[in-house]
Amino acid sequence: MNIYLFWFIQLTWGVLINVIGICIAAVLLCTGSKPHRFNHAIYFEVGEKWGGVNFGGFFFVQKNAPDRLKSHEYGHSFQNLLLGPFMIVAVTIPSAVRYHVRKVQFKKGYSLKPYDDFWCESWATELGQKHT
Repeated sequence: MNIYLFWFIQLTWGVLINVIGICIAAVLLCTGSKPHRFNHAIYFEVGEKWGGVNFGGFFFVQKNAPDRLKSHEYGHSFQNLLLGPFMIVAVTIPSAVRYHVRKVQFKKGYSLKPYDDFWCESWATELGQKHT
């Protein structure tokens, strides 16, 4: 996909989630964090051992994040291109809730299914691999 088309769709059809990403990116820039580019997306590395989160064309990952994690978060960018304003209710909220539930379950010693066992996470991984 052309970078101009990627950002045009992100900032029109997918603008809702990108506004949050822009705000977080602005705060991080003001605190001295440096942005990086992963294909067409912009990402920041912050914190340690927490994974990542996507807000459209922007994503945020743990320091020294593996390429697999970056690719996965990049895949969420393509979900936003396809789902636009529905991304928040179809992917972002369910994914965030699931992340926090898994975190509690892990602390309690429960056996967890693979992360990509959830439909929107496996879809993000597939899209990230396809477009990386």
